[in-house]
Amino acid sequence: MSTPGRLSGLLLPLFSLRSRTDFGIGDFGAMDGLFSWMKAARQRMLMVLPLLPTAPGDPSPYATRSAFGLNPLFIDLNQVPEFQATGGESALSDAQKQQLAEARAAARVRYDLVFPLKDAAFARAFDHFEQHEWAPRTPRAQEFQKWREAQGEWLESYALFTAISEKEDRRPWWQWPEGLRTRQPDALRAIQEQGLERRVRYHAWLQWLAEAQWNQVRAQARAKDVLLCGDEPFIIGQDSSDCWAHPDILRRDARLGVPPDDFSATGQDWGLPYFDFAAMEKDDYAWLKKRAAKAASYYDLRRVDHAVGYFRQWIRDEKNPTGYFVPGDEPTWRRQGEKHFRLLSEGAGIVAEDLGVIPPFVRQILADLKLPGYRVLRWERDDNTYRDPHAFPAVSLVTTGTHDTEPQAEWWEQAQEHERQNAARAWPEFQGVALTREFTPDIHRATLAAALNAGSDLCVLPWQDVLGTRDRINLPGTMGDANWAYRIAQNTDALLTEPQTKDAAERLAWLTASSRR
Repeated sequence: MSTPGRLSGLLLPLFSLRSRTDFGIGDFGAMDGLFSWMKAARQRMLMVLPLLPTAPGDPSPYATRSAFGLNPLFIDLNQVPEFQATGGESALSDAQKQQLAEARAAARVRYDLVFPLKDAAFARAFDHFEQHEWAPRTPRAQEFQKWREAQGEWLESYALFTAISEKEDRRPWWQWPEGLRTRQPDALRAIQEQGLERRVRYHAWLQWLAEAQWNQVRAQARAKDVLLCGDEPFIIGQDSSDCWAHPDILRRDARLGVPPDDFSATGQDWGLPYFDFAAMEKDDYAWLKKRAAKAASYYDLRRVDHAVGYFRQWIRDEKNPTGYFVPGDEPTWRRQGEKHFRLLSEGAGIVAEDLGVIPPFVRQILADLKLPGYRVLRWERDDNTYRDPHAFPAVSLVTTGTHDTEPQAEWWEQAQEHERQNAARAWPEFQGVALTREFTPDIHRATLAAALNAGSDLCVLPWQDVLGTRDRINLPGTMGDANWAYRIAQNTDALLTEPQTKDAAERLAWLTASSRR
């Protein structure tokens, strides 16, 4: 792969969208309005954060319970026939209606309201499905069953894992009774015969609804000439269906993290499992290939997170609390990384997230494979000398920030004066712009132009930077209601009529055309 051409797009989490009929969180039904805005703004790609199923009650899109599938939270209930057949919103209790009104009006995602509201709505809809579709085996029920059978092992493992987790009061799987913990066939068969199959079917049904709606989203994107770029986390959570089903390749005898660097003398302990790539190789990377194929069926392009992890992993265990690399030598890192990225990119487009402290050879190997890596404007510098974005390699992705960084406006106003001056000297679009600490409209426009005019074929702009706002998506290393809760201010179907977003579309369209994207 090289790139799909010289184009630009947005970074905007799906949970951040807003519509008149949502349940307080962005859903698949809100996306067509965004695509219309993107078409008017000449934006050709939408990058979202991971859409994978997450841990119950945990809003982080990186707290994944599966490497496959979609998060049911994003299902648009307005498009679920069984929900409408049971009365839709009108069937909600007075208390639920009040909670829904609060969730919709909130400036940020109120997960404390969203989780129980959508859970209750799904349960009611599924009861109707069981009674009116499943029991008489209608064509709709047959369609669901046919889809379920076609999904294979990932869906059955995920649905069974989730159902057992509920029965076991959501204790982590390694605390389950031995027969369930070690997936003994007799124990699994027995628990399903005890009435768990209905709950297994429920979780499979939610995945069916989600994938059907996502397929519709893909058709809407194609109609507006928008490419969809997904985000593929490097690893899966410990308490996940994949770790439970594949403990030989997702190892829990050590914890994944990153080594010490200039920012942390001790590095980071993520508390996550690590990949046993040697074990994967024994069956020709079957799980990794299936994971890549499923993701490729969802997206036109995938952002592969923590790219350096496919070259080497930093893990800690009881004997080595400070950590060590696996494998342990650079020649093996090089061979392993190249092999893995050839495998991941086979027949699919990917972008490698190569940020952070990584060995220089990582970017070189990615370049040799013609796989775009990241160029974040504010981080592309040698000491205090910023690099000219016009000189960025064509096979790369330029951006003003990521989901973990502060918006460009906040960075500019908090930067030291010499940083602003040095950046303005290196970014040609700042020539003639009055430099102030305030993030003025002229500085805003120059910053967008600096990214769009970069040599990189791909340009992705966070929604907040397009508007010049200061809302964060996530503050790494913190826990709180603000993380993963950002919502845009407007309903997506009003983006081309609301003054702020209408003006932003016109400005961005002009800058994009000027940059020959």
